Amino acid sequence: MRLAWHKSKGRLRRMTRSVYPTLIGMIVGMSATLILTAVRFLPESEVVKQNKEPRLLLVGVMTAAKYVDTRAYEVWRTWAKLIPGELLFFVADGTVSVHSDMPLIPLKGVSDVYPPQKKSFVMLKWMADNHLNDFAWFMRADDDLYVRGDKLEVLLRSLDFNKAHLIGQAGLGNTAEYGLLALGQKENYCMGGPGVVMSRETLRAVAPHLRSCLMEMFTMHEDVELGRCIARHVGVTCSWNYEMQTLFHNNQTVPNAYQGSLTELRHAITLHPVKQTSLMRRIHVQNRIFQLANLRATRDSLLDELSNNEPPSLVRHIANATQDLFHWDFISANNILFCAAKVNCPRHTLDLSIRTALSEIITQLFDEFNANARERGRLLRFQNIQYGYMRVEPRHGVDYVLDIALWFKRIRPPNRATLSVRRHAYIQQKFGPIQAISDHLLRDTLRQRIAKSIRLLKEKNSTLKDFDWKPINLPEEKFHVYLILPLAGRIDAFKKFVSNLRTVCYNKRIFSLILVVYDSVPEADRAIAAVIEELKLKIDVKVINMGLKPFSRGIALSRGAEILEPDSLMFFIDVDILFTCDTIDRVIHNTIRGAQVYFPIVFSEYSPETWSDSDRLFSDAFHYGRKKGYFRHFGFGLVSIYKSDFDLIGGMKLNIEGWGMEDVDLFEKCVRSPLRIMRAPDPGLVHIYHSMSCSETLPEKQYIMCSSSKAASLASIDSLVDQLLVYS
Repeated sequence: MRLAWHKSKGRLRRMTRSVYPTLIGMIVGMSATLILTAVRFLPESEVVKQNKEPRLLLVGVMTAAKYVDTRAYEVWRTWAKLIPGELLFFVADGTVSVHSDMPLIPLKGVSDVYPPQKKSFVMLKWMADNHLNDFAWFMRADDDLYVRGDKLEVLLRSLDFNKAHLIGQAGLGNTAEYGLLALGQKENYCMGGPGVVMSRETLRAVAPHLRSCLMEMFTMHEDVELGRCIARHVGVTCSWNYEMQTLFHNNQTVPNAYQGSLTELRHAITLHPVKQTSLMRRIHVQNRIFQLANLRATRDSLLDELSNNEPPSLVRHIANATQDLFHWDFISANNILFCAAKVNCPRHTLDLSIRTALSEIITQLFDEFNANARERGRLLRFQNIQYGYMRVEPRHGVDYVLDIALWFKRIRPPNRATLSVRRHAYIQQKFGPIQAISDHLLRDTLRQRIAKSIRLLKEKNSTLKDFDWKPINLPEEKFHVYLILPLAGRIDAFKKFVSNLRTVCYNKRIFSLILVVYDSVPEADRAIAAVIEELKLKIDVKVINMGLKPFSRGIALSRGAEILEPDSLMFFIDVDILFTCDTIDRVIHNTIRGAQVYFPIVFSEYSPETWSDSDRLFSDAFHYGRKKGYFRHFGFGLVSIYKSDFDLIGGMKLNIEGWGMEDVDLFEKCVRSPLRIMRAPDPGLVHIYHSMSCSETLPEKQYIMCSSSKAASLASIDSLVDQLLVYS
């Protein structure tokens, strides 16, 4: 029994030794499973957060109470949205904004005193205390700075934020300050205006010393003292690089900076100073245009790589007949355009639109040439255009052939040299795809945009604290056209006008006629009155009698407009004009209340004595021939405009006596206003020929205009050539 007991006891011990590890393994496995399952549903710990990759950039914008709702808010609405990270506004203690969406950081114990040394140093200390481990780079900026976030991102991602960096435009002080800033021979500072960027390592090293640096200043310039503090405690100075003058652009010498062409923006990362909110928006729009152009270029480049895509060709259109040929225009070195079959041909000064397009093309062209300049060891610089050709292919784009003089620079030793050379450039600008937009959306977009611009102009001297950028409720547009016609005698022309008016539209309720009548001879006045009474039976007619006052077209149109409501659509017309119902439709569609004015170009008849035989066969006035008439590109007498817009621009000039000038004055007012101008030939408008007399008592400028108009309306060049051939 004892032996059996010992044997069973031994077996039990062996079984126990084998079971224990199994049980322990099961317990450990189940525990680990439970722990891992629980960890999956636990919130992320602070330790895990610290190990995450930091965000790229934190921008601190310093602003003051008087600018927080203007300049600062414009920054928030524009480039702040494109920053690859986060942007915060740092303000004095107690500063508030009417815009609740702006991220304001009030700095305790800081005021808006200028220069803002304390605000700058306290802002950097706040960044270090609250976000040192959250971002790789930190930027100090002012509220009059524009930053291109995409270009800044490219620069920062090429650098190591774990090393000490201080990036900006290096400064030594202006001429008056040179030698007075306590800078060493090889010391500099980053100018605060165009922005200062520092790596996380730089901020980490300088943060503990910001307070002591603030207490030991040598000058009143906060950017100088910040640079001195970083140089002393971190051991780095501002990036000493000539290119930084372009990348961090600072314009303190040229008045009205950035109000002309924005050539600096193409290569810049930041632009300073931008004092006006409207200018900030303009720069932002131009930056978005650059981004869109780059995206289109990338898309086109990728499409060109597809195997089924046609390779680029200089010949994009093959003409099958002479009339299908697209003629080239010649551009001379002195900016004179030689052309054919266009207004102002055969030669005239190069239009602003063409000059701007050529400037942008040259800039883009040389940017592409110099993209790999260092690798190729050469640099190209533009001199001028010797001559060129251009043409528009309506289905494809614009073609250019430019003879360019340029500087060719070899930049690698020992063969460094600068040569002046000429090259031919063949350039094609492709049109983008057709985009369709509804008329309602277009009208609403234009009205919203221009309504806000008008409000800004009216409130330009205020603080704009109550300005609301959200869409506003605009007054409705009414599409009933009021024809305003000045009339003094001219009974035969008036009868012809009325005869056309009776048949012009089937629906006579879409327009009304306002007659502003001056007294003439009694017989003509009685005849006019009889025609008006007969016309009232079919058409809504209102009559304003001016009596024996001297005729003035400007005063007559103003009197006709006075009786209308602000939402009235007015069409100023003359008694010698015939029009179709399609013209009424174009007046309605091309005139947008609060946004757009329509100046149609009318077809003006020559003297019937000079018409060709084929032109005489047509009794219809709406027949267009080279010898019958011409489109009067310099006539602005016919215009459709809403009454509210007419009042906005200041109405007609009422002190003009005699022939002409009132239409030119109104057109110039529209050009100077925020309103857009729609200017196009209207095939439904015909000016019937009538003899003209120009009084010698007219002012010189009006007399010259009257004589020129009279001469231009006599006959076509073709008819004059035919007359000369008779006597040759």
